[in-house]
Amino acid sequence: MKFHHTESDSIRDRFREDGFAIVQGLVKDSQQLEKLRGAADAVTEQTRNRNWPFKRNVGKQFPPWDEHSPDVWGVQHIMHPGLNQPAFAELYFSPSMLGLTAHLSEQSSEDDAMVGLFNLLVEPQEHHFELEWHRDSIKSNITEAEEQELLKAKTKFTGVQWNLALYHDQCLFVVPGSHGRMRTSLERKITINSSGQNSEIMPNQLCVDLAPGDAVFYDPEILHRGTYNKRLKRRTLHGLHHDYRADIFQSRGILQHFECCGIFYADPTFQASLPIENLTSKKMVERMIDWAARAKLAGVEGFAQENI
Repeated sequence: MKFHHTESDSIRDRFREDGFAIVQGLVKDSQQLEKLRGAADAVTEQTRNRNWPFKRNVGKQFPPWDEHSPDVWGVQHIMHPGLNQPAFAELYFSPSMLGLTAHLSEQSSEDDAMVGLFNLLVEPQEHHFELEWHRDSIKSNITEAEEQELLKAKTKFTGVQWNLALYHDQCLFVVPGSHGRMRTSLERKITINSSGQNSEIMPNQLCVDLAPGDAVFYDPEILHRGTYNKRLKRRTLHGLHHDYRADIFQSRGILQHFECCGIFYADPTFQASLPIENLTSKKMVERMIDWAARAKLAGVEGFAQENI
């Protein structure tokens, strides 16, 4: 079921129950859609031509990625000033996006919202590629006791992740309702031994079907995976609006992605590129810079996920 963006309470209820909710036509203006497509094509070409080093390489699911690997399934840090594509920041910090994620996560966009990740998912050129079933910040091979403890710890302030399709997208698969519970014995077996080939045996999996301009908002800890068909064009924006109230040790999952380039949000060039009239965006950036600094002082290190 898809919701109109004005049905905020229904979206929130579905998000809480199932761990995800699909919003129809979040980008419905044809000019904005074409502007985003143009920016996405430009950064994809730049990355494939090896003129942008921050990318996701085929064969590897989590960072760090090898900047010399030729085939890519994603472009990292698309708001970076080095790419000079303001259309991405305009969407990321837009009132419609921030309003929805604030409502879903019970946060104040003025006081709690914090900038997170923003990347682009694309089709590889040379190989089909499938991600393993996973939760974003909870490793698959931990004990049941550890999993239970981590699920309890993440119940608040984890932020909201989202995919916004610029073209028709059927690449994301989720297990509805898995975001707040322990895995079943079969789910544990599949996630621990997953190699992409056994995806069809995951019980109750659902393919998220997005038309151009649709977005899916989902809990980062829902069981999910992505598939990448080299023959089907994909330009899907992949973002996270984070929460400043989150436990500082949750920062591993975010900071893992910035090992390659540093917290570029602190770069004056980036800050100067933010929409002048959008004061919320500046506050969100300031919170991330402070959060990352506090994480460093607290000695937070290591990766949230294995280097696979």
